[in-house]
Amino acid sequence: MEITIDPVTRLEGHHGVKINVEDGVVTDAKALALMFRGFERILIGRDIRDAPIITQRICGVCHNDHRLASLFAIENASGMADEWNVGMPPAATAFRNLVTTLQYVYDHPVWVYVLVGPDFSDSPHKTGLTRLNPIVGKGVKEAVWAQKELHKAMAIIGGKVPHMMTPAPGGMTLEIDEKIITQLVGIVADVKKWAVGVGIGQPAATNAEYVLDEVLKQMEEIKAGKRDAFEPKEGMGNALFDMVAMIAVAHDMGLNEQGVWEDSKMLAYGFLPDPESGELYFPSGFFNGSELENMDYRKISEDVTYSWYKDETQTGYVGTDLPPEPYYGKSGAYTWGKAPRYDGWPAEVGPLPRLVALYLKKSKELGDPLGLRKTFCGSATASTALSRMIARIQEELIMIDYLESLLLQLKEYAGKKTAIEYPKDITGEGVGLREAPRGALGHWVVAEKGKIKRYQAVVPTTWNVSPKDSKGQHGPLESALIGTPVSDPSNPWEVVRTIHSFDLCLACTVHIFTKEGRKYNLTLDACSI
Repeated sequence: MEITIDPVTRLEGHHGVKINVEDGVVTDAKALALMFRGFERILIGRDIRDAPIITQRICGVCHNDHRLASLFAIENASGMADEWNVGMPPAATAFRNLVTTLQYVYDHPVWVYVLVGPDFSDSPHKTGLTRLNPIVGKGVKEAVWAQKELHKAMAIIGGKVPHMMTPAPGGMTLEIDEKIITQLVGIVADVKKWAVGVGIGQPAATNAEYVLDEVLKQMEEIKAGKRDAFEPKEGMGNALFDMVAMIAVAHDMGLNEQGVWEDSKMLAYGFLPDPESGELYFPSGFFNGSELENMDYRKISEDVTYSWYKDETQTGYVGTDLPPEPYYGKSGAYTWGKAPRYDGWPAEVGPLPRLVALYLKKSKELGDPLGLRKTFCGSATASTALSRMIARIQEELIMIDYLESLLLQLKEYAGKKTAIEYPKDITGEGVGLREAPRGALGHWVVAEKGKIKRYQAVVPTTWNVSPKDSKGQHGPLESALIGTPVSDPSNPWEVVRTIHSFDLCLACTVHIFTKEGRKYNLTLDACSI
């Protein structure tokens, strides 16, 4: 039986999936990205300094991630910094790390309360998670307040949100002062108190074991009919409680056995360089299924065998590929998504690969906080729908602590230089590597006399929804779907939950349609996009 789900709702952008189901199990899967994305082509011939402004419009959620990745690439091309932006003024690096961390603390709760939470809420499934009921849930309403506050903090630094303007070629257009620090500390303290129940100076995971015990107790009471819904106790941290309760329900539904990629590979670029030493707080690495290898970005290529692009654009290294030439209708192709590969292998990206790299390279305690993935998924490196969910929530706790330490560190840079002059008419090649909340993000640029000659952006979701390649290897999402049980083909919740565990974002594309459903072949130029 063939099942098509298109669109998959509660994602960033438009995504579809086509699966074959036999004897209640998915036997084949195709991840569909049915919108055209043309940003690389728009950039050709433009001033290299335009790239961060244009590419941040790739996405309205991760706008600052694309702006920073593009800045990293053009600053690397000018010789000012390396691929991770090490070499810029320490005050600029501290400010950019702050922008990054605020985005993470903002983004992961969006996934919990808006994108994936309804999958487990009481509204459709009678789970007792009434706080996650779409729109009307108490937790959802509280989260909207927290999102507003965190946007306010980002606007203090960036001038506006989305599409902040102060990160600029050569550094930041804003200097750090006591007033900014005081405003940010006030906002972060309020949000932290709501989220994890403790104030500045206490670890974000302080209440985690207490919350876990309370969640498990309430779950038993709900199953026994002694209570109707989960409800956090005063001061334990409402967001932490909601997240842990969602994980408990997901485990109870069997998500540790769904969305499993048995022979998984994982990739993390690493990010958050220390302003002084340049050491990355989150390390880079390629997990080959048994150990973590050093990551070499020159091993990254893109395959378009099953994508609607002409094959001749591929050179073997993404940094020298030509911008993809659209070829809609190509025989055998089924998506606009390309197939990035690391040393020839598909690789999952996102919070789980980041924490696996952290676990294997720096600290087991930091890479699997409270041992939750090992306890609920059998291993800290297992790739399952549940382990992806747990990793995203674990990372939220890590990021809250990192954000707080960064705010305290900012005082050292008050009044110090945050920018150096960006040279004109540069000729060179540059790479910008970092981690967006959804995973590894890279921008590649070639410039000649200050004009862009070639540009490539490989975004996290391109890795995760990649189609098959010339070797017949499925992408990470397709591999995770194959083998997933489907209890009711008319309502394949297991498939949707697996897709949501990747937190996909396809918003960086352009979609053309008519309300009657007619399709047209159009030639697009920069102005029409």
